[in-house]
Amino acid sequence: MAIGYSKNKIILGAMMWCDKFSCKRSDLIITVGRDLGETIEKRFAGKNGSKDKRVPKYTIINNWIDEKEIFPLDKDNEKVAAFRRKYGLEDKFVFMYSGNIGLYYDLEGIIRVIEKFQGVRTPKTEETPDGRDVVFAFVGAGSVLNQLVTYTRQHKMNNVVFIPYQDKEELIYSLNAGDVHFCVNAKGIKGVSCPSKFYGLAAAGKPVLGVLEKNSEIRCLIEEIGCGHVVEPGDYEAVEEEIRWFIENNQSDELKSMGQKNRTYLVETLTKEVSVKKYKEEILNL
Repeated sequence: MAIGYSKNKIILGAMMWCDKFSCKRSDLIITVGRDLGETIEKRFAGKNGSKDKRVPKYTIINNWIDEKEIFPLDKDNEKVAAFRRKYGLEDKFVFMYSGNIGLYYDLEGIIRVIEKFQGVRTPKTEETPDGRDVVFAFVGAGSVLNQLVTYTRQHKMNNVVFIPYQDKEELIYSLNAGDVHFCVNAKGIKGVSCPSKFYGLAAAGKPVLGVLEKNSEIRCLIEEIGCGHVVEPGDYEAVEEEIRWFIENNQSDELKSMGQKNRTYLVETLTKEVSVKKYKEEILNL
């Protein structure tokens, strides 16, 4: 419904009825974000927006990641360096998207912005006197992958690399191979989808460029933590501006601080131990 994949009113009506029925029969609904909690409120709103007395009981428990499995690694780590070599990312400034390359993310729009950065290099610094080529890496697979590959070939884009899904045990190395990570959702997904890829980025201590709707859970987290920059989905001019900001500030203390803040916040509040404890408390209180 959110992305307009189907407009068949009979099918959508039947699915919504089933969804609301299961919610009503539940003793407790657990959502993974504040905006998903708002979705439940709206679904059970009475006439004129008044709250229905039958709004089911729900609570919010964030997704998590095992901070002992994913953690920051230096670029000269043997396996991180091997990953970068394997996919031509050596001596590059890498913007990375890691995860499902599917319908929820408006990656077709993002790829058109990326086209403007062909041949772009980072500014010269003492650490990188010649500047680094800017590259955009897409790690994963999904229903939109072929469209992105076709677009880059048709437009002769040499600044994009497509990388297959990585096994779970290799994820730590691929995430650490990126300098800045995209965390994106298409417009209309707020309150429906919460991109759990964010937790991996936080665990790896990476700065984030979020293309997310205002008041969506992950955008709220990015803003609260101060671990990146965020723009509205569909605002491609703003996406371009933010990409340029990250390129121009590639060696800044501010950029490094974003990654450090991300890791610190995750270790304190978004670990498996913290979330499992919340689940236990909620279940025992039923």
